[in-house]
Amino acid sequence: MSRASKRLVRDMATLIDVTDELVEVLQRYKDGSADVAARVERGELLADALEAASGPIVRAEVTDALEKFETARHQVRLAMFALGEDQGTSTSELGRQLAFSRQLASRLATEARDTLA
Repeated sequence: MSRASKRLVRDMATLIDVTDELVEVLQRYKDGSADVAARVERGELLADALEAASGPIVRAEVTDALEKFETARHQVRLAMFALGEDQGTSTSELGRQLAFSRQLASRLATEARDTLA
């Protein structure tokens, strides 16, 4: 297996793990949001409902999980373009297969060349 293939497999494994973590965080966020809504519906003050649901902690957790997901997804995209180039797939073809604009595909291919070479 080539270096570029190994990188893609490793980066995809990371993305899968980070996606699982994001799903867990989003479920907690959903549950917390439902709790806040139910408390407000029962007549509680918003500040009290948020305090009971630990709103600020959950928000920060969601933001962090989303940033980790976006970072991992970006690394997978770069690894895909690096591997595609190694295998002779054109930037246009790979971009088309991934449903990216030509501009985004070109930008990712250039970044992959610059950072993964």
